[in-house]
Amino acid sequence: MKSSNILFIKSETNPINNHSRNKFKMPAQKNIKDVVVREYIPREHIVVEGSSNDRFFVILKGNVEILQNNKSIRVLKDGDVFGIENHFLKRPYTTTAVSLTKSRIASYPALMLKEFIYDRPQLILQILESVLTQLEQTTQIAEANISFENVVDINEKIFHDGEVLIAEGTDGTDIFRLVESEHGLQVTRAGKEVGRITGTDEYFGEMSALLHEERSATVTSIGRSIVQIFNVDDLPAVLENYPQLSIKIVDALAKRLNEANKKIAAYHHPESQSDKN
Repeated sequence: MKSSNILFIKSETNPINNHSRNKFKMPAQKNIKDVVVREYIPREHIVVEGSSNDRFFVILKGNVEILQNNKSIRVLKDGDVFGIENHFLKRPYTTTAVSLTKSRIASYPALMLKEFIYDRPQLILQILESVLTQLEQTTQIAEANISFENVVDINEKIFHDGEVLIAEGTDGTDIFRLVESEHGLQVTRAGKEVGRITGTDEYFGEMSALLHEERSATVTSIGRSIVQIFNVDDLPAVLENYPQLSIKIVDALAKRLNEANKKIAAYHHPESQSDKN
């Protein structure tokens, strides 16, 4: 990477020219030596993803492209700030900044933010303005590019002790996922307990909903339970977002197919049953 000249600020003058959108005044003289201004040539890296987060940057002049995983996120201009979020998150830089044009960039030690809060609160407002603008731009890009085709409509519901989630013999098109429960969910057939659902993330009710059959059992909350409810009409999106459900469905269908094969075999060869007696 070709290096650029490093300019140390030696006066209290504003490093941003009069055409910049924001005016970043210089900090107190005692910390002047900690502020660095560099000139970057086009395509030169300013900061690289994964490097330490001890400084944040202000664009005095020029355009800077921000990338993550080698994908362009946004382009910043005069007065914009970058690299500040990583200091607060206490993690290395999560993005790479590359100069698109000949640029002049000021970098500040991240610890100087505390000084700005007390001595130059107007700079904090300007930093916030830049960060919020970038956040809004990112949100707009996300909304424009994220497909909502496979977004699942999830209804999360709380059931109290004794409340029935599923009633035996009823119709239903809902699939359930247990989020948490005090004492689990009781499963009964003809009034007799046949099992309990206690595992977090366990699915139930999927076969009746999928095959449009009557519910084969009653499911009742024991204590307070939180359950997510999906509609079978959303099944393609549900399976895409919750692949573990597809495994359970395939397993259940395989067992049913196996049982059906046994019944068919017994029907065609009744003597095999008599041989066992």
